[in-house]
Amino acid sequence: MKGIHPNYKSEAVIKCQNCGAQHNFGGTRDDIQVEICSQCHPFYTGKKVLIDTEGRVDKFRMKMESAKGRVKKVRKKKTLEEKVNEELASQFGKEKKKTTKAKAKKED
Repeated sequence: MKGIHPNYKSEAVIKCQNCGAQHNFGGTRDDIQVEICSQCHPFYTGKKVLIDTEGRVDKFRMKMESAKGRVKKVRKKKTLEEKVNEELASQFGKEKKKTTKAKAKKED
């Protein structure tokens, strides 16, 4: 079956965008660009380097710096007694409204 396989290029090049290194290889494309290669990757070099793709680390640091001045709201958990008191107060308020409506109807 002819015509279904891509053309093989023996002089293709891989270019690293981080350090600019070029590696020759064989493949179906003329050149391939990669973000990081074995010459600049921390695993292979042994150096502790922060690899930042698309500015994610800088974005995170800016976000954390802007959040330093904020004060977190402390949410106090209500005790059972406070919950019961609120429920009783709401029920008392409902009954008070009913009695005032009933008094208003009697006066009319």
